[in-house]
Amino acid sequence: MARAFSEDLKWRIIYLHHDGYSRIKIARLLHISKRTVDNILQIYVQWGTVINLWQKPPGRHKTLTQNEMKILRELIKDKVDWYLDELVGELEQQTGKLLHQVAYERNELLRSTFIAKVGRDYKPEQLIFMDEASKDERTLSRGYGYSLKNTFAIKKNVFVCGVRYTILPAFSLQGIIAVDIMEGSCTKEIFKNFVISNVIRYR
Repeated sequence: MARAFSEDLKWRIIYLHHDGYSRIKIARLLHISKRTVDNILQIYVQWGTVINLWQKPPGRHKTLTQNEMKILRELIKDKVDWYLDELVGELEQQTGKLLHQVAYERNELLRSTFIAKVGRDYKPEQLIFMDEASKDERTLSRGYGYSLKNTFAIKKNVFVCGVRYTILPAFSLQGIIAVDIMEGSCTKEIFKNFVISNVIRYR
């Protein structure tokens, strides 16, 4: 297991570096490796702090209790063609326990920095927001499902219908400025053409 260092020790590396100590001497004084010193200084230069903003929290993932596992087994028996997110949502609803991990991208410091930059460098009328949404009508044609270990997932009365549609909208403060609806998935080339032919032309 990797050795963990306190935030106080990491700041001591920064102070010694500002006092003119070499990286090798800092490592010897604090009884740590030069690589650790290099890593902390790199984080400080990039983010202005000694904490790695992208580092995942330590420790094992939360596990389900016996009662929650029992509920999950019953769900799998009854809903063999459900997707994983559907099983998680139903389990959350029945147990009242939050199972979704908070998105790793949700970093308040980075978010605040981005908001400040947008507010400083752009006018409201310059902002355009784009996203991709899809609707899949093939829900009933799922070829896979979940089942208990060493047992087959069986579901009767499976029907095949519909196709997948992708919606590409672009918004400004004045409302929708461009939209495209296509059959199938959106590729990089399709998205690029949508931006060039619809969004850039609006600007």
